[in-house]
Amino acid sequence: MIELADPQLTAQDIVLTADDPARGGESPPGTAGEPKSLAGRIRLGGPHAVRLTPKELSADPDLARYAEEQATLYDHYLVRLSVTFVPQLRGPRLKFANVSVQLVSGWGPNPVAHSMDPIRLTDPVQVERVRRLGPQLSLLGADAALGEMSRSVGYIANQPLVQALDLGGSSPSWDFRPTTATELTGTYPLSLVVRSGAGSEAELRCTVTAGVEAPLLRRFSRELPDPLHLKAFL
Repeated sequence: MIELADPQLTAQDIVLTADDPARGGESPPGTAGEPKSLAGRIRLGGPHAVRLTPKELSADPDLARYAEEQATLYDHYLVRLSVTFVPQLRGPRLKFANVSVQLVSGWGPNPVAHSMDPIRLTDPVQVERVRRLGPQLSLLGADAALGEMSRSVGYIANQPLVQALDLGGSSPSWDFRPTTATELTGTYPLSLVVRSGAGSEAELRCTVTAGVEAPLLRRFSRELPDPLHLKAFL
C-alpha cells in the first residue's frame, strides 16, 4: 500500500439548470415562483488524473509488479475530484445530489471503474418504533388505542449519506442524501481507479445533479463542458 500526494484541485462553482425548465414560467404577482437554475450551492474540484505506471507505484514492489503484469492488457488511472455543498442560511434544502462519471473509449471496450472511494458513508441514527398488538394478535396501526398492548423498541440504524454506484461499470457515480442527523454540507473527496484497454484513448465526462424542494421537488443538472482525456497522461 502506498499513499499518493493529494493534488491541488481547482474548484469551480457549478450552476445547474432545471431539467424541466417549463415549470419556471411566469408566476402570479407576489409569489416567488420556481427557480430555473441552482447557483451558489455546489462547487466541484477537478477532475484530475494520473496514470498508475510501475514507476509511479515503485514505493510498493507488489503494486509495481502488478501494474507491470497488467501493462500489456490495461492502463490504469487514478482520478480524483471533490464536491462541496455550500451551507445556506436561506433557500431550499438539498434533498439529494449525484456526481456521475461517464467513461468512453474511441475504440475497444469502454473503460470501467476498477475501484471507488468512498464506497459507502453512513450516519448512525437512533430509531424508535412502537409495536402494537390488538385482539386476536392483530397488528395495529399508530392510531389504535382500544384494547391494545404496545411495546416501544429502540435501535440504531445506519442511514446512507454517500453511496457509490456502478462499481465495475462505465457509469460510476456517487449518490448523496441528507440523513436525520446530517444535512448535505461540506466537502467530500472522491476517487476512482479507471481501467482502460492498453494504448486506448479514454474519455471521462462528469455530470452533477441535485434536487431541491422549491416548493415541489425539482431536479437540476449540469454536464462539465470539457471532458478529461486520459490519453494525455501517457
